[in-house]
Amino acid sequence: MTAIASILMVAAAIPCVISAATSRSRLAIAASSVMLLAMVDLAFVGALPPVLWSGLLLLAGLSVAARLRSRLKAESMSQSVTVSPEKALVTTNAAHSPATEHRDQTAESSSMERPAEWHKAPLIPNVGRTSAILSAVAYPIMAWQVLNHGAHHAASSGAGAHAAHQHHGHSFDGSLVSGVITLSVIVVSLLLTLCAVQSLARKRPGLMLESLGMATMLLVMQFMH
Repeated sequence: MTAIASILMVAAAIPCVISAATSRSRLAIAASSVMLLAMVDLAFVGALPPVLWSGLLLLAGLSVAARLRSRLKAESMSQSVTVSPEKALVTTNAAHSPATEHRDQTAESSSMERPAEWHKAPLIPNVGRTSAILSAVAYPIMAWQVLNHGAHHAASSGAGAHAAHQHHGHSFDGSLVSGVITLSVIVVSLLLTLCAVQSLARKRPGLMLESLGMATMLLVMQFMH
């Protein structure tokens, strides 16, 4: 791994830790700390084997995903309880009233007269939730990247540069799993970049740096290892 890639890996993990500390979530702080320590150890120290860091990152990702799933489920249940059947019936009747229909027609006509307002719709409606889901998906991808990095390092140190090149070709370029991981890295990184752009537009610098850092880390580990 080059020195630039090592520095980028560690630098990209720092905003994730800062954002987790700002959110005051113990699980998020623990997961991002594991990620930062893994990047530091893989890039500069090499104290622990990559397979151990891979397992820790996978465990962190599963924990974050389980926590996020329970939180989303609780939010959906609270919203369903808040909207009672009587209130829903009143809302439905109000929606079909003549005054409401006239107001909708007026709004539609004004929107047609000002088509520029259609472009004000955000690219990602709920950028915080989307970024959290993508971050949870990124942890298992990083676990595979760390494991793959350890396999490449072991091959290069034990069998020489020529054998490492052959191993690299068989395990990374020709493997179906590696192709799926590469495609996943590109898609997740692109979506995280869109989240970063949307967060910047909404003046949320913490979320912007976290999304951009996660995307940078995935790309560096995949294409600059």
